[in-house]
Amino acid sequence: MTGTFREFNLPAKAPLSIWQKIGLPAGEGSKLNDAIRKGFGMGVVASLAKEIDWPITNLINVVGVSQTTFNRQVKARNRLGAPQSEALARLVRVIEAVTTMMEGEREQAIQWLNEPAVALGNKKPMEMLSSESGTVDVIKLIHRLMHGVYF
Repeated sequence: MTGTFREFNLPAKAPLSIWQKIGLPAGEGSKLNDAIRKGFGMGVVASLAKEIDWPITNLINVVGVSQTTFNRQVKARNRLGAPQSEALARLVRVIEAVTTMMEGEREQAIQWLNEPAVALGNKKPMEMLSSESGTVDVIKLIHRLMHGVYF
């Protein structure tokens, strides 16, 4: 009996998720819920801005914090409130979904979020993310596009 040997390669380490890169628990579950209620640290905002290569001023607008409030909270080493932390988590979920739609190409995902979409009344998806309702519309559009429903 002769045997053949095949080379076995260990799978490459999976890349870190955006959640891990910005220091948050995965996109769902009790750990994330606890972190939202506690409020995200200000470093999460800076990490996300760096990760998506987007100005912090734009990011805090989506989250619903003014520049002066943000600066004051950073100086005092405060945390985001629960509503702002929830808004940031919504944004990360959308970025994750768009990145999946773009087959892992985060730069294309961020570009898509910043271009007007006919299905959103010619608004940029990123502009819609300041409310739960707008976020739902963006997520629905992403799912339609992923399933080939273009209108």
